[in-house]
Amino acid sequence: MHKTIIFAFAITLLVSCNTKTENTETQEIAASTIESKGVTVTTSLVKKEVFQKQIVANGKIEALQKSELRFKTSERIASIHVKNGQRVSKGQLLATLDSEALANTIQKAEIELEKAENKFQEEKINYGVANDANISDEMLKNLQIKSGLFEAKNALKEAQLQYNQTKLRAPFAGVIANIEAKTGNYATSSDVFCIVISQNQMEVVFSVLENELPYLNNNQDITITSFVNSDISYKGSISEINPLVDNNGLIKIKAKINRNNIKLFDGMHVKVHINHPIKDIIVVPKTALVLRSNLKVVFIYDKKSGLAKWKYVDVLAENSTVYAISKGLAEGQEVIISGNINLSHDAKVNVNTVQTESN
Repeated sequence: MHKTIIFAFAITLLVSCNTKTENTETQEIAASTIESKGVTVTTSLVKKEVFQKQIVANGKIEALQKSELRFKTSERIASIHVKNGQRVSKGQLLATLDSEALANTIQKAEIELEKAENKFQEEKINYGVANDANISDEMLKNLQIKSGLFEAKNALKEAQLQYNQTKLRAPFAGVIANIEAKTGNYATSSDVFCIVISQNQMEVVFSVLENELPYLNNNQDITITSFVNSDISYKGSISEINPLVDNNGLIKIKAKINRNNIKLFDGMHVKVHINHPIKDIIVVPKTALVLRSNLKVVFIYDKKSGLAKWKYVDVLAENSTVYAISKGLAEGQEVIISGNINLSHDAKVNVNTVQTESN
């Protein structure tokens, strides 16, 4: 019985070893076949082009005209004439405070002014002056003071000023935001009643790394895209570069948006794209570059030998599709842009397609 079991185990082990040997031989034959036939690749001709250096940053929309409005006096709110999101014109009445007491003060001041004017006329008659043309400026001033005319005029002006301060008006055309008060609430001069935002003049504020500063200049065009709707973009131009690097190595940039009445709100976060052209530089598709021992390598096709040769390269910059190569390649070479992931130096390759233009 034991001999039978041992014999069966030996047979099984022998079959397993033969199977493994056969699999190994099959793999070696397949690898040899691939090596002999070569790897099929696609190449692209190397040439110098205009490379669009692309800088992408996150920004925030800010209104150039934005004002927090407060009443200049303290009183209960009598009426509110607008609501959040409403468009208003310059000078439009937004809200009023309770002004009955001040209106009564104006009436009293008007009565006192009328009394003072009558007193002034009496004083002129007493001095024998028929009209103002027959009296000197100094005498006229003395009579106005004596009759109380100056004081009455100032009192009426003060009453009218205080009355006007109970009415809040828009300083410019825009959109109303942040109204939280209600009719009957007590408003003080320190409370912000609302914010008026002009959507006709918007800008985007963003930051870039200090090593990206050489690619930026005033009046340079930018593209703004909303995170809410990436299908809609807006054009702008850089209006201000703050000459200060913060603790994080960032520089603040401002850019005006060229269009009015855009669908961007103050405080909205957006993405900013900036293109800076670099002329006469070698450009290769991103698929051409691979890493070998953490070094950047590009394979070129050697027509004479039919082999792939790797070249160490220095990357100056990149955008979404291509790399700008500052060192390691020359014009006229064929760069392998597909089938290069597992290539090795001096590997045999077969060129399937030669592309004449970079992406």
